[in-house]
Amino acid sequence: MGPLLCYLLSRKLRRWSPIISLNNQIQVTGDLSLIPLSRSLDEANLNKEVLRAVLEKAQDQLIDELCGRKYARNQEDKKFQRAGTAERTLVTRHGIIRFKLVKVKSLENGTILRPFLLYLGLEPRKRIVDDLDFECAETAILLTYRDSQTVIRNLTKATVPKSRIHSYVQEVGAFVDQERRKTEKPKTDLLYADGTKAHGLNQKKNEINVIIGKDAKTGEKSLLGLTVNREWRETAKQVKTQAEILVADADKPLRIALLGKALNYQLCVNHSVKEVSMHLWKAGLPKNERREILGRLRAILHTCRNSALKHLEDGDTERLQWRINKTLADLKELAKELVEDGLMGTAKFLRNSANYLVTFARLAAAGIKAPYTNNLIERLMGEIAKRVKNKWMHWSTQGLENLLNILLVRYCNEQLFSEIKEKYLNQGNKPLIQITIT
Repeated sequence: MGPLLCYLLSRKLRRWSPIISLNNQIQVTGDLSLIPLSRSLDEANLNKEVLRAVLEKAQDQLIDELCGRKYARNQEDKKFQRAGTAERTLVTRHGIIRFKLVKVKSLENGTILRPFLLYLGLEPRKRIVDDLDFECAETAILLTYRDSQTVIRNLTKATVPKSRIHSYVQEVGAFVDQERRKTEKPKTDLLYADGTKAHGLNQKKNEINVIIGKDAKTGEKSLLGLTVNREWRETAKQVKTQAEILVADADKPLRIALLGKALNYQLCVNHSVKEVSMHLWKAGLPKNERREILGRLRAILHTCRNSALKHLEDGDTERLQWRINKTLADLKELAKELVEDGLMGTAKFLRNSANYLVTFARLAAAGIKAPYTNNLIERLMGEIAKRVKNKWMHWSTQGLENLLNILLVRYCNEQLFSEIKEKYLNQGNKPLIQITIT
Protein backbone atom coordinates (compact mmCIF):
# COMPACT_ATOMS: atom_id res chain seq x y z
CA MET A 1 0.00 0.00 0.00
CA GLY A 2 3.03 2.29 0.46
CA PRO A 3 3.46 3.54 -3.18
CA LEU A 4 -0.31 3.95 -3.57
CA LEU A 5 -0.66 5.95 -0.35
CA CYS A 6 2.24 8.25 -1.31
CA TYR A 7 0.70 8.78 -4.73
CA LEU A 8 -2.74 9.61 -3.31
CA LEU A 9 -1.28 12.05 -0.79
CA SER A 10 0.72 13.84 -3.49
CA ARG A 11 -2.37 13.95 -5.69
CA LYS A 12 -4.43 15.59 -2.95
CA LEU A 13 -1.96 18.45 -2.80
CA ARG A 14 -2.75 19.35 -6.40
CA ARG A 15 -5.83 21.38 -7.31
CA TRP A 16 -8.12 18.81 -8.84
CA SER A 17 -11.20 20.18 -10.59
CA PRO A 18 -13.11 17.63 -12.64
CA ILE A 19 -15.97 19.22 -14.57
CA ILE A 20 -19.12 17.13 -14.70
CA SER A 21 -21.62 18.02 -17.41
CA LEU A 22 -25.16 16.65 -17.21
CA ASN A 23 -27.46 17.15 -20.16
CA ASN A 24 -31.02 17.15 -18.83
CA GLN A 25 -34.08 17.40 -21.03
CA ILE A 26 -37.21 18.53 -19.22
CA GLN A 27 -40.59 18.04 -20.82
CA VAL A 28 -43.80 19.29 -19.20
CA THR A 29 -47.08 17.75 -20.30
CA GLY A 30 -50.56 18.51 -19.05
CA ASP A 31 -51.59 21.36 -16.74
CA LEU A 32 -48.76 22.96 -14.77
CA SER A 33 -49.32 22.61 -11.02
CA LEU A 34 -46.71 23.29 -8.34
CA ILE A 35 -47.43 20.31 -6.08
CA PRO A 36 -47.06 17.51 -8.70
CA LEU A 37 -44.11 19.39 -10.22
CA SER A 38 -42.35 19.47 -6.84
CA ARG A 39 -43.06 15.77 -6.32
CA SER A 40 -41.67 14.93 -9.74
CA LEU A 41 -38.43 16.74 -8.95
CA ASP A 42 -38.19 14.85 -5.65
CA GLU A 43 -38.65 11.56 -7.47
CA ALA A 44 -35.95 12.50 -10.00
CA ASN A 45 -33.60 13.32 -7.08
CA LEU A 46 -31.22 15.35 -9.20
CA ASN A 47 -28.85 15.99 -6.29
CA LYS A 48 -28.24 12.27 -5.90
CA GLU A 49 -27.70 11.80 -9.63
CA VAL A 50 -25.22 14.69 -9.72
CA LEU A 51 -23.28 13.23 -6.79
CA ARG A 52 -23.20 9.77 -8.36
CA ALA A 53 -21.94 11.26 -11.62
CA VAL A 54 -19.20 13.16 -9.77
CA LEU A 55 -18.07 10.02 -7.95
CA GLU A 56 -18.01 7.90 -11.10
CA LYS A 57 -16.13 10.52 -13.13
CA ALA A 58 -13.60 11.16 -10.35
CA GLN A 59 -13.01 7.43 -9.92
CA ASP A 60 -12.46 6.98 -13.64
CA GLN A 61 -9.82 9.71 -13.66
CA LEU A 62 -8.06 8.27 -10.62
CA ILE A 63 -7.97 4.72 -11.97
CA ASP A 64 -6.76 5.93 -15.38
CA GLU A 65 -3.84 7.68 -13.68
CA LEU A 66 -2.96 4.60 -11.64
CA CYS A 67 -3.49 1.86 -14.23
CA GLY A 68 -3.55 3.73 -17.52
CA ARG A 69 -6.45 3.96 -19.92
CA LYS A 70 -8.27 0.75 -20.73
CA TYR A 71 -6.78 -1.24 -23.63
CA ALA A 72 -3.96 1.30 -24.05
CA ARG A 73 -0.50 -0.03 -24.99
CA ASN A 74 2.98 0.72 -23.67
CA GLN A 75 2.07 0.80 -19.97
CA GLU A 76 5.14 -1.00 -18.62
CA ASP A 77 5.79 1.78 -16.08
CA LYS A 78 2.45 1.30 -14.31
CA LYS A 79 2.54 -0.30 -10.84
CA PHE A 80 -1.17 -1.22 -10.68
CA GLN A 81 -3.71 -2.97 -12.84
CA ARG A 82 -7.49 -3.19 -12.72
CA ALA A 83 -8.84 -6.10 -10.68
CA GLY A 84 -12.60 -5.98 -11.19
CA THR A 85 -15.35 -4.06 -9.43
CA ALA A 86 -17.52 -4.34 -6.35
CA GLU A 87 -20.93 -2.84 -5.58
CA ARG A 88 -20.61 0.02 -3.10
CA THR A 89 -23.39 1.82 -1.19
CA LEU A 90 -23.01 5.25 0.40
CA VAL A 91 -25.62 6.94 2.59
CA THR A 92 -25.51 10.71 2.09
CA ARG A 93 -27.75 13.67 2.89
CA HIS A 94 -28.96 13.45 -0.73
CA GLY A 95 -30.01 9.84 -0.38
CA ILE A 96 -28.58 6.35 -0.90
CA ILE A 97 -26.05 6.17 -3.74
CA ARG A 98 -24.95 2.87 -5.31
CA PHE A 99 -22.05 2.71 -7.73
CA LYS A 100 -19.36 0.27 -8.88
CA LEU A 101 -16.13 0.58 -6.94
CA VAL A 102 -13.07 -0.29 -8.99
CA LYS A 103 -10.41 -2.50 -7.37
CA VAL A 104 -6.75 -2.46 -8.37
CA LYS A 105 -3.96 -5.00 -7.95
CA SER A 106 -0.43 -4.01 -6.95
CA LEU A 107 2.03 -5.48 -9.43
CA GLU A 108 4.76 -5.42 -6.75
CA ASN A 109 3.16 -7.69 -4.14
CA GLY A 110 -0.26 -8.70 -5.55
CA THR A 111 -2.30 -6.78 -2.91
CA ILE A 112 -5.88 -5.94 -3.90
CA LEU A 113 -6.74 -2.32 -3.04
CA ARG A 114 -9.67 0.10 -3.36
CA PRO A 115 -7.86 3.40 -4.04
CA PHE A 116 -10.96 5.54 -4.47
CA LEU A 117 -12.04 4.88 -0.86
CA LEU A 118 -8.57 5.84 0.36
CA TYR A 119 -8.68 8.99 -1.69
CA LEU A 120 -12.10 9.99 -0.34
CA GLY A 121 -10.96 9.27 3.21
CA LEU A 122 -13.65 6.62 3.77
CA GLU A 123 -13.04 3.62 5.99
CA PRO A 124 -13.48 0.25 4.22
CA ARG A 125 -16.77 -0.61 5.90
CA LYS A 126 -18.14 2.92 6.40
CA ARG A 127 -21.41 3.59 4.57
CA ILE A 128 -22.62 6.85 6.11
CA VAL A 129 -20.54 9.85 5.04
CA ASP A 130 -19.57 12.78 7.23
CA ASP A 131 -22.11 15.27 5.93
CA LEU A 132 -24.95 13.01 7.03
CA ASP A 133 -23.19 12.45 10.38
CA PHE A 134 -23.48 16.16 11.06
CA GLU A 135 -27.05 16.34 9.74
CA CYS A 136 -28.06 13.57 12.15
CA ALA A 137 -26.40 15.31 15.11
CA GLU A 138 -27.91 18.68 14.19
CA THR A 139 -31.38 17.15 13.91
CA ALA A 140 -31.01 15.41 17.28
CA ILE A 141 -30.54 18.73 19.15
CA LEU A 142 -34.07 19.68 18.13
CA LEU A 143 -35.87 16.32 18.20
CA THR A 144 -35.68 13.09 20.14
CA TYR A 145 -33.45 10.37 18.73
CA ARG A 146 -36.53 8.44 17.56
CA ASP A 147 -38.02 11.47 15.81
CA SER A 148 -34.62 12.33 14.32
CA GLN A 149 -34.47 8.84 12.83
CA THR A 150 -37.87 9.39 11.19
CA VAL A 151 -36.97 12.82 9.82
CA ILE A 152 -33.66 11.60 8.37
CA ARG A 153 -35.42 8.64 6.75
CA ASN A 154 -38.11 10.88 5.21
CA LEU A 155 -35.55 13.35 3.85
CA THR A 156 -32.86 11.00 2.58
CA LYS A 157 -34.60 7.60 2.34
CA ALA A 158 -31.78 6.30 4.55
CA THR A 159 -32.41 4.34 7.74
CA VAL A 160 -29.98 5.46 10.44
CA PRO A 161 -30.34 3.58 13.76
CA LYS A 162 -31.02 5.62 16.91
CA SER A 163 -27.82 4.28 18.43
CA ARG A 164 -25.87 5.56 15.41
CA ILE A 165 -27.47 9.02 15.72
CA HIS A 166 -26.50 9.01 19.41
CA SER A 167 -22.90 8.18 18.53
CA TYR A 168 -22.85 11.01 15.98
CA VAL A 169 -24.05 13.45 18.64
CA GLN A 170 -21.16 12.37 20.88
CA GLU A 171 -18.59 12.71 18.09
CA VAL A 172 -19.86 16.03 16.76
CA GLY A 173 -20.48 17.43 20.26
CA ALA A 174 -16.92 16.71 21.35
CA PHE A 175 -15.60 18.32 18.14
CA VAL A 176 -17.77 21.44 18.61
CA ASP A 177 -16.61 21.80 22.22
CA GLN A 178 -12.96 21.48 21.20
CA GLU A 179 -13.30 24.08 18.43
CA ARG A 180 -15.41 26.41 20.57
CA ARG A 181 -12.72 26.55 23.25
CA LYS A 182 -9.97 27.23 20.68
CA THR A 183 -11.89 30.05 19.00
CA GLU A 184 -10.87 33.57 19.95
CA LYS A 185 -13.78 35.09 21.83
CA PRO A 186 -15.33 38.36 20.64
CA LYS A 187 -15.43 41.43 22.86
CA THR A 188 -17.54 40.66 25.93
CA ASP A 189 -19.25 43.47 27.83
CA LEU A 190 -21.97 41.46 29.54
CA LEU A 191 -21.62 38.13 31.28
CA TYR A 192 -24.70 35.99 31.97
CA ALA A 193 -24.68 32.79 34.01
CA ASP A 194 -27.37 30.39 35.17
CA GLY A 195 -27.92 26.75 36.05
CA THR A 196 -30.68 24.22 35.62
CA LYS A 197 -31.35 20.51 36.16
CA ALA A 198 -32.23 17.55 33.94
CA HIS A 199 -33.08 13.93 34.69
CA GLY A 200 -30.03 11.71 35.04
CA LEU A 201 -29.39 7.99 35.39
CA ASN A 202 -30.33 6.01 38.50
CA GLN A 203 -32.90 8.64 39.59
CA LYS A 204 -30.22 11.31 39.96
CA LYS A 205 -30.33 14.87 38.68
CA ASN A 206 -27.87 16.36 36.22
CA GLU A 207 -26.64 19.85 37.17
CA ILE A 208 -26.16 22.05 34.08
CA ASN A 209 -24.07 25.24 34.37
CA VAL A 210 -23.98 27.73 31.48
CA ILE A 211 -22.08 31.01 30.98
CA ILE A 212 -22.58 33.20 27.94
CA GLY A 213 -21.09 36.52 26.89
CA LYS A 214 -22.52 39.40 24.88
CA ASP A 215 -21.06 42.36 23.05
CA ALA A 216 -23.31 45.27 24.08
CA LYS A 217 -22.60 47.20 20.87
CA THR A 218 -23.12 44.49 18.25
CA GLY A 219 -25.39 42.17 20.25
CA GLU A 220 -23.19 39.19 19.34
CA LYS A 221 -23.47 36.31 21.81
CA SER A 222 -21.00 33.52 22.52
CA LEU A 223 -20.96 30.42 24.69
CA LEU A 224 -18.13 30.92 27.21
CA GLY A 225 -18.68 28.03 29.62
CA LEU A 226 -20.66 24.80 29.83
CA THR A 227 -20.39 21.90 32.27
CA VAL A 228 -22.61 19.08 33.49
CA ASN A 229 -22.32 17.82 37.08
CA ARG A 230 -19.36 20.05 37.94
CA GLU A 231 -18.96 22.93 40.33
CA TRP A 232 -19.25 26.53 39.21
CA ARG A 233 -15.56 27.19 39.72
CA GLU A 234 -14.76 24.57 37.08
CA THR A 235 -17.24 26.15 34.68
CA ALA A 236 -15.71 29.59 35.34
CA LYS A 237 -12.25 28.34 34.28
CA GLN A 238 -13.50 28.19 30.69
CA VAL A 239 -14.07 31.97 30.68
CA LYS A 240 -10.96 33.66 29.27
CA THR A 241 -12.22 37.24 29.15
CA GLN A 242 -13.25 39.95 31.59
CA ALA A 243 -16.61 41.67 31.26
CA GLU A 244 -18.00 44.92 32.57
CA ILE A 245 -21.04 43.36 34.25
CA LEU A 246 -22.12 39.94 35.48
CA VAL A 247 -25.90 39.52 35.43
CA ALA A 248 -27.16 36.51 37.37
CA ASP A 249 -29.53 35.34 40.09
CA ALA A 250 -28.72 35.05 43.79
CA ASP A 251 -26.81 31.75 43.54
CA LYS A 252 -23.84 32.34 45.86
CA PRO A 253 -21.43 29.68 44.43
CA LEU A 254 -22.05 31.14 40.97
CA ARG A 255 -21.23 34.68 42.09
CA ILE A 256 -18.09 33.62 43.97
CA ALA A 257 -16.80 31.55 41.03
CA LEU A 258 -17.18 34.47 38.61
CA LEU A 259 -15.98 37.15 41.01
CA GLY A 260 -12.85 37.96 39.02
CA LYS A 261 -14.50 37.66 35.58
CA ALA A 262 -16.54 40.89 35.77
CA LEU A 263 -16.06 44.33 37.28
CA ASN A 264 -19.67 44.67 38.47
CA TYR A 265 -22.43 42.34 39.57
CA GLN A 266 -26.12 42.96 38.86
CA LEU A 267 -28.57 40.77 40.74
CA CYS A 268 -31.54 40.04 38.48
CA VAL A 269 -34.42 42.19 39.73
CA ASN A 270 -37.04 39.57 38.83
CA HIS A 271 -35.15 36.82 40.65
CA SER A 272 -34.75 38.99 43.74
CA VAL A 273 -38.53 39.36 43.99
CA LYS A 274 -38.94 35.58 43.59
CA GLU A 275 -36.27 34.98 46.25
CA VAL A 276 -38.07 37.27 48.72
CA SER A 277 -41.35 35.49 47.91
CA MET A 278 -39.72 32.13 48.70
CA HIS A 279 -38.36 33.40 52.04
CA LEU A 280 -41.79 34.74 53.02
CA TRP A 281 -43.46 31.47 52.04
CA LYS A 282 -40.99 29.44 54.07
CA ALA A 283 -41.69 31.72 57.04
CA GLY A 284 -45.37 30.76 56.80
CA LEU A 285 -46.63 34.28 56.03
CA PRO A 286 -50.23 34.39 54.71
CA LYS A 287 -50.70 34.96 50.99
CA ASN A 288 -52.29 38.40 51.25
CA GLU A 289 -49.44 39.69 53.46
CA ARG A 290 -46.87 38.23 51.04
CA ARG A 291 -48.56 40.06 48.18
CA GLU A 292 -48.40 43.37 50.05
CA ILE A 293 -44.66 43.06 50.77
CA LEU A 294 -43.84 41.93 47.25
CA GLY A 295 -45.89 44.80 45.82
CA ARG A 296 -43.86 47.31 47.82
CA LEU A 297 -40.60 45.69 46.72
CA ARG A 298 -41.60 45.74 43.03
CA ALA A 299 -42.65 49.40 43.28
CA ILE A 300 -39.25 50.37 44.76
CA LEU A 301 -37.24 48.49 42.14
CA HIS A 302 -39.35 49.44 39.13
CA THR A 303 -39.28 53.12 40.08
CA CYS A 304 -35.48 52.94 40.15
CA ARG A 305 -35.46 51.18 36.78
CA ASN A 306 -37.70 53.81 35.15
CA SER A 307 -35.61 56.61 36.62
CA ALA A 308 -32.39 55.06 35.28
CA LEU A 309 -33.85 54.74 31.77
CA LYS A 310 -35.09 58.35 31.84
CA HIS A 311 -31.94 59.95 33.15
CA LEU A 312 -29.72 57.82 30.90
CA GLU A 313 -31.30 59.74 28.03
CA ASP A 314 -31.47 63.24 29.53
CA GLY A 315 -28.10 63.01 31.35
CA ASP A 316 -29.45 64.24 34.68
CA THR A 317 -26.97 62.26 36.78
CA GLU A 318 -27.62 64.30 39.92
CA ARG A 319 -31.28 63.36 39.98
CA LEU A 320 -30.42 59.73 39.18
CA GLN A 321 -27.97 59.58 42.09
CA TRP A 322 -30.74 60.90 44.34
CA ARG A 323 -33.01 58.10 43.11
CA ILE A 324 -30.33 55.46 43.81
CA ASN A 325 -29.91 56.72 47.38
CA LYS A 326 -33.70 56.80 47.82
CA THR A 327 -33.99 53.21 46.54
CA LEU A 328 -31.34 51.97 48.99
CA ALA A 329 -33.05 53.82 51.83
CA ASP A 330 -36.44 52.32 50.94
CA LEU A 331 -34.95 48.81 50.81
CA LYS A 332 -33.30 49.39 54.19
CA GLU A 333 -36.62 50.59 55.65
CA LEU A 334 -38.45 47.54 54.26
CA ALA A 335 -35.82 45.23 55.76
CA LYS A 336 -36.20 46.99 59.14
CA GLU A 337 -39.96 46.37 59.11
CA LEU A 338 -39.39 42.71 58.23
CA VAL A 339 -37.08 42.35 61.25
CA GLU A 340 -39.77 43.83 63.48
CA ASP A 341 -42.21 41.23 62.10
CA GLY A 342 -39.76 38.43 62.88
CA LEU A 343 -38.89 37.73 59.23
CA MET A 344 -35.15 37.64 59.79
CA GLY A 345 -34.22 35.54 56.73
CA THR A 346 -36.04 37.84 54.32
CA ALA A 347 -34.57 40.95 55.94
CA LYS A 348 -31.04 39.51 55.76
CA PHE A 349 -31.42 38.75 52.04
CA LEU A 350 -32.60 42.30 51.30
CA ARG A 351 -29.77 43.90 53.27
CA ASN A 352 -27.11 41.74 51.62
CA SER A 353 -28.54 42.23 48.12
CA ALA A 354 -29.52 45.91 48.13
CA ASN A 355 -26.31 47.25 46.57
CA TYR A 356 -26.36 44.62 43.81
CA LEU A 357 -29.95 45.50 42.90
CA VAL A 358 -29.02 49.05 41.83
CA THR A 359 -25.81 48.30 39.87
CA PHE A 360 -27.58 49.06 36.58
CA ALA A 361 -28.60 52.50 37.93
CA ARG A 362 -25.05 53.31 39.06
CA LEU A 363 -23.73 52.40 35.62
CA ALA A 364 -26.47 54.51 34.01
CA ALA A 365 -25.18 57.49 36.03
CA ALA A 366 -21.81 56.85 34.32
CA GLY A 367 -23.46 56.77 30.90
CA ILE A 368 -23.43 52.96 30.56
CA LYS A 369 -26.64 51.13 29.67
CA ALA A 370 -26.80 47.86 31.62
CA PRO A 371 -29.46 45.15 31.93
CA TYR A 372 -31.32 44.71 35.21
CA THR A 373 -32.61 41.17 34.50
CA ASN A 374 -31.01 37.98 33.16
CA ASN A 375 -33.84 37.36 30.67
CA LEU A 376 -31.27 36.63 27.94
CA ILE A 377 -29.97 33.48 29.58
CA GLU A 378 -33.43 32.54 30.86
CA ARG A 379 -34.49 32.32 27.21
CA LEU A 380 -31.51 30.06 26.55
CA MET A 381 -32.54 27.87 29.49
CA GLY A 382 -35.89 27.53 27.77
CA GLU A 383 -34.12 26.03 24.75
CA ILE A 384 -32.41 23.52 27.03
CA ALA A 385 -35.68 22.65 28.76
CA LYS A 386 -37.46 22.18 25.44
CA ARG A 387 -34.99 19.48 24.39
CA VAL A 388 -33.77 17.67 27.50
CA LYS A 389 -36.28 18.14 30.34
CA ASN A 390 -39.08 15.76 29.37
CA LYS A 391 -40.09 13.29 32.06
CA TRP A 392 -39.12 10.14 30.15
CA MET A 393 -35.65 11.39 29.27
CA HIS A 394 -32.64 10.28 31.32
CA TRP A 395 -29.19 11.52 30.40
CA SER A 396 -25.64 10.46 31.12
CA THR A 397 -23.24 13.26 32.05
CA GLN A 398 -21.12 13.11 28.89
CA GLY A 399 -24.05 12.44 26.58
CA LEU A 400 -25.93 15.48 27.87
CA GLU A 401 -22.87 17.73 27.72
CA ASN A 402 -22.09 16.78 24.11
CA LEU A 403 -25.65 17.42 22.97
CA LEU A 404 -25.74 20.79 24.76
CA ASN A 405 -22.44 21.81 23.16
CA ILE A 406 -24.06 21.54 19.73
CA LEU A 407 -27.36 23.11 20.83
CA LEU A 408 -25.91 26.12 22.67
CA VAL A 409 -23.13 27.01 20.21
CA ARG A 410 -25.71 26.95 17.43
CA TYR A 411 -28.17 29.02 19.48
CA CYS A 412 -25.64 31.65 20.60
CA ASN A 413 -23.68 32.21 17.40
CA GLU A 414 -24.86 30.71 14.12
CA GLN A 415 -21.87 32.10 12.21
CA LEU A 416 -19.39 30.36 14.52
CA PHE A 417 -21.45 27.19 14.33
CA SER A 418 -21.32 27.29 10.51
CA GLU A 419 -17.54 27.73 10.61
CA ILE A 420 -17.17 24.75 12.97
CA LYS A 421 -19.43 22.69 10.73
CA GLU A 422 -17.24 23.50 7.71
CA LYS A 423 -14.13 22.44 9.67
CA TYR A 424 -15.78 19.15 10.61
CA LEU A 425 -16.86 18.39 7.05
CA ASN A 426 -13.47 19.40 5.61
CA GLN A 427 -11.26 17.45 8.00
CA GLY A 428 -8.31 16.15 6.03
CA ASN A 429 -7.44 17.57 2.63
CA LYS A 430 -10.62 17.18 0.58
CA PRO A 431 -10.45 17.47 -3.22
CA LEU A 432 -11.75 20.63 -4.87
CA ILE A 433 -14.60 19.90 -7.26
CA GLN A 434 -16.19 22.13 -9.86
CA ILE A 435 -19.56 20.99 -11.18
CA THR A 436 -21.18 22.38 -14.32
CA ILE A 437 -24.75 21.41 -15.16
CA THR A 438 -26.09 22.16 -18.60
